[in-house]
Amino acid sequence: MGDNLKKYEYYRTDLGVLYHADCLTIMPHLEPVDLVLTDPPYEMCAKGGGIGNKRAYMHGIADSGLEFGFNTSMLDSFDNWFCFCSKKQIVEIIQKAERRNWMLLTWNKTNPTPLTNNNYLPDTEYIIHSYESGRLFGKYKDKSRYCINPIWKNRHDHPTVKPAFIIMKCVVLGSQEGELILDPFIGTGTTAVVCERLNRRWIGIEIEERYCQIAAKRIENERSQLKLW
Repeated sequence: MGDNLKKYEYYRTDLGVLYHADCLTIMPHLEPVDLVLTDPPYEMCAKGGGIGNKRAYMHGIADSGLEFGFNTSMLDSFDNWFCFCSKKQIVEIIQKAERRNWMLLTWNKTNPTPLTNNNYLPDTEYIIHSYESGRLFGKYKDKSRYCINPIWKNRHDHPTVKPAFIIMKCVVLGSQEGELILDPFIGTGTTAVVCERLNRRWIGIEIEERYCQIAAKRIENERSQLKLW
């Protein structure tokens, strides 16, 4: 198993490994994981009509090839997962989640982009949590179904970076210290950064080398900060 994956390794720590590859190439060779936590490509019309097609971040999504969604069947192999998704994907992903316990969580933004051309504000993002009995962790304060926070300034050159506080909430609710978390669309590495901070083992997969480079630098910076503590 390890020999099959070695050539795809991009970066490694004592808690995790980042692979530069298509996740469908890597996942069949992985050891069992305790949780999947991922923000896969959303299904959306990034270059459609209306004021939205004039927004730089929408073009960024389209130019990165992230507007066509992902193969949701990859979730079928896992018992416990958090999956970010667009409104178009909710029904399909909830149908998969209903095989176990599940919940719909939301990130509600206080400063959404003002795209109000005959549409609702894009002020909510959806996260679906599917989990086995006994696999919901965290304290009382962690178990709210929604987060209310502003959009943060994206410093990581990726059109869909999620803030660390959202990922931290998912990690705390879905895993315990020392458990193994997989993010098959890790992007610029937020899941790995949070896992390093919260003492979880992790596996990250990213197909774009430029994002692997950013992720490795972010993880290394996080580890340097942790040593200072």
